Amino acid sequence: MTPDIDTDPAMVDPRAPRFGQLVTMSALAAGIALQEPLVVLAVAAVLNLALLSGWRLDLYGVVWRRAMIPVVGKPDEKEAAAPHRFAKLMGATFTGTAAVLLYAAPAVGVEALSLAGYAVAGMVAVLAAVAGVGGYCVGCRMYRQVGFFRRLGVV
Repeated sequence: MTPDIDTDPAMVDPRAPRFGQLVTMSALAAGIALQEPLVVLAVAAVLNLALLSGWRLDLYGVVWRRAMIPVVGKPDEKEAAAPHRFAKLMGATFTGTAAVLLYAAPAVGVEALSLAGYAVAGMVAVLAAVAGVGGYCVGCRMYRQVGFFRRLGVV
């Protein structure tokens, strides 16, 4: 029996991750440009909530399914979700690190931590832009190279 592509959680609309990557890139770019750590923290919270909930509380996914699918229609085909989930794991890890650095800087009085936080957020924004605009997902490529996380059941 083949899985139903509309309901199989192991499959994803290939446009959905690109949508999430463009939202991530836009929000992080705004946070960096405005020097607003709260925006970086919000992106980290969205990505980490999806990760920690086992992908059940994925705000990007909800917005895609509820707001975008009615506009763009259902996909003809779906692809494996695991590489995209690994990429989101990487994004969650690094945006979380950026948020910690940004909020630690004033607490410990080391301004270099703030610069490092924005640099990490910028790196995530650039990689999200490359994936969202160019279709080259570095995290997805890494997933294919690192079978260790699959054996652990993380993604």
